[in-house]
Amino acid sequence: MTTIQIPASIGYPERPDGEPASAETLASTLLQGSASIAEFADEADRLSTPTPLWQGEASAAYAAHAQKFAKAHEPMGETLKRVARGVDVFAEQLRELQSEHTTIVGQVTAYDRDRAALMADVAESTETDVPVLQERARRLASQRTGIVDDITGLQERTTDNEDYLVRLFTGADTVAEAQSAAGGIGALALAAISGKPPVTAGPSAMSKWWNGLTETEQNAVIAACPETIGSADGLPASARDRANRTLLESDLAELHQKQADGTLTADETQRLKNAEATQKALKYADGYTVPGTEDQPGGQLWLYDPDAFAGDGRVAISVGDLDTADDVSVSVPGIKTQMDGAPNGVKDAAHLYESARYNGDGSSVATMFWLGYDTPAGDLLEWGEVPSEARAADGGERLATAVDGLRASRADNPAHMTAIGHSYGSTATSYAATNHDLAVDDVALIGSPGTGPAGHASDFSVGADHVYDGRNSRDLVAALGEQGWLRKGQLFGLGLGVDPSSEDFGAHRFEAESTERASHVRNFDDHVRYYDRDSESLYNLGLIVGGNGENVITAEQSYDPWWSGPIDPEADRTPTANEPGRSDTGRGPG
Repeated sequence: MTTIQIPASIGYPERPDGEPASAETLASTLLQGSASIAEFADEADRLSTPTPLWQGEASAAYAAHAQKFAKAHEPMGETLKRVARGVDVFAEQLRELQSEHTTIVGQVTAYDRDRAALMADVAESTETDVPVLQERARRLASQRTGIVDDITGLQERTTDNEDYLVRLFTGADTVAEAQSAAGGIGALALAAISGKPPVTAGPSAMSKWWNGLTETEQNAVIAACPETIGSADGLPASARDRANRTLLESDLAELHQKQADGTLTADETQRLKNAEATQKALKYADGYTVPGTEDQPGGQLWLYDPDAFAGDGRVAISVGDLDTADDVSVSVPGIKTQMDGAPNGVKDAAHLYESARYNGDGSSVATMFWLGYDTPAGDLLEWGEVPSEARAADGGERLATAVDGLRASRADNPAHMTAIGHSYGSTATSYAATNHDLAVDDVALIGSPGTGPAGHASDFSVGADHVYDGRNSRDLVAALGEQGWLRKGQLFGLGLGVDPSSEDFGAHRFEAESTERASHVRNFDDHVRYYDRDSESLYNLGLIVGGNGENVITAEQSYDPWWSGPIDPEADRTPTANEPGRSDTGRGPG
C-alpha cells in the first residue's frame, strides 16, 4: 500500500511572560513621578527670578542656585516621562503578543485534532482511499508550516519586546543619562528617528521610512517621540493612534496631578479641558456598538494637538479602522467647533458609520471626525471671524494634506474615500477640492453657506458627477449662499460663495429635510440635524460613503427666477423618516 506522510506534531509555544496591567500601573506611577519633578522644576525656575523685596549678593546666589536646580530637574522629568511612555508601549505590545499566543494555541489544538483524525483514518484505509488521504496530509503539512512560522514570529517578537524594555531602563539608569536631552530615548530610537525624512518630503516619503523600520524600532520611536509620530502624515493610523494615546495618557496624568496640587496655569487648564474632551470622545468610539449587533469597530485617535490655534486645539478620531476599511469618510465640522466639541463630533461619526453599514454592500467602513483646522469662533450673522474665507482656505489646504497622508499610508490597499463638509467646513472642503486637488472619490456638502472659490461642481477635483449636496430648507446658514442671475442669497451679502444646492452649481442634491424641522422660519436648529439618526440626510450620506452615491434619493435643486427671490422646492415637501436601510415611503432600498 502507498505510504502516506503524516506531518509531525507541534509543541505548544510558551506564553509571553508578564502582566500588561501591572506594566500599565507602573507606567502611570512613573508619569505621576515625572509630573512631580516637572512641578518642582517649574517652582525652582519661578524662584530664580529676583524680587524687588530681596536684592543683593544673597538674593543673586539663591536665584542662581534655584535656576541650577530647575535646569537639572526639567530634563529628568522629561526622561522619566519618556520611560513611562516606553513602559506603556511595552505593555500594549505584550497584550497583543499574549492575544496572538492564545490564537496560536487554538490553531495547534485544531491541528492536533485533525492530525489524530487523519492517523485514525489511515489505519483503517484501503488502497482506494489513498488519494483523498494524501491530499489531507498535504493540506495538514501546509497548515503545520504556517503555524510553525507563526510560533517562530511570536517568539522573536516576544524577545524583541523584552530586549526593548531592558534597553529602555538601561538607557536612563544613571544621573548623566537622566539629565541629558536624549535621556530615555535610547540608541535604538535615536538611530531610527535619525532617518526620518523632513515633513516637506511629503507623506509618501514618510510612509516609506516607517515601513523600513522593524517592529521593535517602530515601538521605540513611538515611545520616545510620540509628538512626531502622532501627527506624521503618511504613517498608518494604528501607529498614529498608539502615539496619540500615549500623549493623551501622559497629558491626563501630568495635568491631573497639577490640578490636584493647585498649580495649573491658564494654558494648562485649557489643555486639560481639551484632553478630557478627547478622552471622552475616544472612550465613546472605543465602546461604540453598532445597534442590533455585537459589532464594536473600535476607535482611533488619528490626531491629537491640544495646544494648537491658541488652545482651540486639533483632533481627529475615527469609528472603525482607517488602515483596513474599504470605505473611509472624513467629516469636516464648521463654525464654533473646537476641541471640546469632539464628543459630539464622534457621535455624528458613529451615526454615519451605522448608515454606511446598513445601506452598504457589506464593505467595511471607517468614519472620521476631523478637526484639523482653525474654525471661526463667531456666528455667521455676527460681526466677527466668520464672513472671511481665510480660515476656510487654510483649512482646505490642511484637509488636502491630511487626505494625502491617508492615501500614502494605504498605497497598497486604497480605500473608497469621501469628504463631507458641514457648514463652514463645506467651504473649507470646497477650497481643498478646488485649489489643492483633494484626493477623495466623492465630496458631500451639507448645510453649506457657500463653496468659496468654486463656481460650479466641475471645478472640484473629483468632477461634477461625484459632488453631492444636502440642504434642509429651514437651515438658516444654508440660505446664505449665492445663486441666480444676480448671485444673491436669501440673506444678501453674508454667504461664502455659490449655494451648492442651486441649479447654478450643478451638484447632485439629495433629500435632507428633517421631520423635526421648523414650520416656516429658517433657524439654526435645522442647521445641526444632518447627522440625526433615521433622517433623510444621514440615509443619503451613508449611501455616498459606501460608494453607492448613484442610489441617493435626489431632491430638486433650488433656483432663482428673475421675477422672484431664490426658491427652494424642498420647502413644501413633507419630510420622511428613514429606518436603517429603508425609507418610510418605500423609496429607499429595502
